[in-house]
Amino acid sequence: MNSRVSANSLPNKILGAISEALGPAPIALHEPNFGGNEWNYLQECLESTYVSSVGKFVDQFEDGLEKFTGAKHVIAVVNGTSALHIALKLAGVKAHDEVLIPALTFVATAGVLACDTCHGRHCHPHAQPRL
Repeated sequence: MNSRVSANSLPNKILGAISEALGPAPIALHEPNFGGNEWNYLQECLESTYVSSVGKFVDQFEDGLEKFTGAKHVIAVVNGTSALHIALKLAGVKAHDEVLIPALTFVATAGVLACDTCHGRHCHPHAQPRL
C-alpha cells in the first residue's frame, strides 16, 4: 500500500480489498495462448528478422483483413497510438484544432493530440452542451 497516504484512505482501502480478493501474486494483463501453429509462426517471424511492421505475416494480415472487410486498403500499424495519429491526419485535423475526446479514456488518446499540438477537450456522454 502507498505509505504516503493514510492506511484508512479510500485508495488504500480499495487496494487492500483487491489484494485480499486476488492474493499477493502478480496479475498478468495478458497471457499469450499458443494453442495451434502460433509458436511455429512466431519462430518463423523471429528467424526472418521481420518482427515489427513489415514482412510476410504483416502482408498476409493486411490482405486477409482487406478481403474480410471489403476495404479498398488496409495498413497495419504497430499500436493504437499510431492508428490514432493516422486517423487524425486522414480526418484533416491540424495544429491548434480542438478535438473532443471521452472523459474516461486511455492516455494515448490525449497524448497523440499533444504530438500534433492539437487541443483535446474531454467530454462526458451525458453532459449538457454549453451554447
